[in-house]
Amino acid sequence: MKKGTSIKNVELFKYFKPKDIDFITHKLKKIEVPKGSIIFKEKDKGKEMFIIRKGKVEVSLCRDDAVLVLAELGENSFFGEMALLTEKERSATISALTDCKLYSLSRQDFLKLFKEQPAITAKILLGLAEVLCERVLLTNQNLETYFLVNKAIVDNEQFRNLYIYSQKKVSP
Repeated sequence: MKKGTSIKNVELFKYFKPKDIDFITHKLKKIEVPKGSIIFKEKDKGKEMFIIRKGKVEVSLCRDDAVLVLAELGENSFFGEMALLTEKERSATISALTDCKLYSLSRQDFLKLFKEQPAITAKILLGLAEVLCERVLLTNQNLETYFLVNKAIVDNEQFRNLYIYSQKKVSP
């Protein structure tokens, strides 16, 4: 296999030329994660982002005993990208659904790359901005659907009465 071809289909690098792919491949760290492992937890401090070379991961949120699965990501996807831009806490938990082969890029290496290769960094940021915009649009669509379903339930008298009745049974 030609050097660097394993990441050429990653959306993050869609503006890269072959020489850019070769360059960035040498900056990425290879990591292997066994099935069932937690790669990072929600609220952990973000230090790096990950690119999936092989395998699948689950993106989830935990609230009390409930787990909300936000997405499943596979080969050529990436996650943890906010760690490149900010030092804020992780917004979700990432678990390996299969044995995974990943690349990682630390915030420290990204900032160093920003100083040394601003053109390459600009291409990464453009790809990242496009993917984040797509994710925001999808989130907006999901929120709209949730709002409409919630409104239909609230506006329906039978659902309202059922909710009131169920709350009376739960109360001491």
